[in-house]
Amino acid sequence: MSEGSNAKETVAILGGTGDLGTGLAIRWSKAGHKIVIGSRTLEKAQAAVAALHEISPETPAEAMENFDAAKAGEIVVLTVPAEHQESTLSSVKENLTGKILIDVTVPLVPPKVGTVQLPPEGSAGKRAQELLGEEVMVVSAFQNIAAHLLK
Repeated sequence: MSEGSNAKETVAILGGTGDLGTGLAIRWSKAGHKIVIGSRTLEKAQAAVAALHEISPETPAEAMENFDAAKAGEIVVLTVPAEHQESTLSSVKENLTGKILIDVTVPLVPPKVGTVQLPPEGSAGKRAQELLGEEVMVVSAFQNIAAHLLK
């Protein structure tokens, strides 16, 4: 984003095909951000964008695979289940250098999804930071916001 510009950052939501990704996309779009929905497959991302437009037709969003979404986003948000956090971040790491990553991961691991299971690093955010290194600013947020309240 250039200084003095009214344009806001592009927000890429990796794993943005679920309810939380949809809710965050709606909110950030209303705040003036361009939205990119990422998924492991382009088809799934396209389906999520179509579903998003059903809920919120005024929310412009582009569909991409996670790797390309991470490259396109100036701010990148991770909204995947805990068991996919490391693999997703590893697959997009090279496109996150110099960016902010907002990690929404809650360490709920089946079959005990009612109990937080902290990783050895102490939190999912710390795990993400250790995996990505100092070149990425990791922020852990939104773990206690119900997705249905964002829509």
